[in-house]
Amino acid sequence: MKNNYALVSILVLSTFSANAQSYCTPSFLNGCFSWSNKFITIGSINWALDASDCAEYDYTSMSTSVTAGIPVPVSVENGSWCGCAIWVDLNNNFTFEDSENLYHTYVGGSPTYVYDFDLTIPTGTPDGSYRLRVISPWGSDGVTVGDNGYGGCGDYQYGNFEDFTINVGDVSSVGENAASTSIITFPNPTNGPLTIEAGTGQPLERILVRSADGRLVQELAFTGMAAKVLVDLSALPDGVYLVQGISSVATLTVRVLKG
Repeated sequence: MKNNYALVSILVLSTFSANAQSYCTPSFLNGCFSWSNKFITIGSINWALDASDCAEYDYTSMSTSVTAGIPVPVSVENGSWCGCAIWVDLNNNFTFEDSENLYHTYVGGSPTYVYDFDLTIPTGTPDGSYRLRVISPWGSDGVTVGDNGYGGCGDYQYGNFEDFTINVGDVSSVGENAASTSIITFPNPTNGPLTIEAGTGQPLERILVRSADGRLVQELAFTGMAAKVLVDLSALPDGVYLVQGISSVATLTVRVLKG
């Protein structure tokens, strides 16, 4: 009886220890301030910074469903002269290896910059839930070795990070989600007038128009949600713009050529 009790105690302690394990976290010696992520859209995740606390990072209650091997649209707006790097803990071991970095680049701008790209979970990834980390590293792409810091759990000078959950699962559910949160713009290119249509069942609440460097140049808000809206870009200089359609569940970004 004594031996059985000891065995149960060991099992309980082992289980508690495993559950108590926490993720490695990067550090930012000089804080986040204006160098933090501002807005992040990944599939159906639509996150905006709480300006009162740019050091908060655990948003794993927010999730999106994807299919391995199929690109998912991502839009990240962050602060002055920051890069963008994304890791996914594909082996669920509470850390982020080099091989789990799925995107990194450094372009940057001031006061903000928008990174608009597709993210693909590797083909063959088993169905399940995984932690996804978005780092906004100042003056760095988050991966290249340098004084500003690097790595999914590295030591940085300035910046911040946010963690979300990504569910790898059935392709049909992802397809339905993508269709319901899509936006259509036409004509594209345009000489000014631009019609924007929302996906089925997801009427728009706001339209944001940003220049290629991420500056907000036009905004429309609707007291009632709209399925189709007309935006006039006539007053803007010719060039490439990022048009963001915001619904209750997602923010979708489309590149539009004016000219």
